[in-house]
Amino acid sequence: MSLFEPKESYIRISDISLKYLKETLKIRGLIFDFDGTLMRDHKLSGSTINFIKRAKENGFKISILSNNLVLNHQALEELDIPIIDKFALKPLKKPFLDMAKRMKLEPEKIAVIGNNKLTDIFGANRAKMYSIFIQNLNSFFFRRNVKNRLKQRGIKHID
Repeated sequence: MSLFEPKESYIRISDISLKYLKETLKIRGLIFDFDGTLMRDHKLSGSTINFIKRAKENGFKISILSNNLVLNHQALEELDIPIIDKFALKPLKKPFLDMAKRMKLEPEKIAVIGNNKLTDIFGANRAKMYSIFIQNLNSFFFRRNVKNRLKQRGIKHID
């Protein structure tokens, strides 16, 4: 399996089964990417807030690992997630392993949830963490990929 391939892939965070992660995979911690994963189009959805609340109620440790220099503090307060260091230098393995130490968990007990196969999935897989990809259907890269595939099938004009 390629280090760029996630173990699971979803459209929304709320589609992830916390029961499966906890009971079957024995995952105890969740590391989220911020922009494009928790915050989509600069918004925090109700389903994402509920997912985080359910995860906490189920005993998961929650953290954020972001390459952004500026994080939305209001969203972090709403999610009740402590503010962490910014610009994590993903996909380097070290920030993932440092976060595992902060969470006091072995890397194998952590799932990384992100929307970028290079920074989030590749980094998580290198650190031996469980990788979950969130496909942003509104992202530039997804739309470009769809347009390219349609053009390959003979559709020439796509707006």
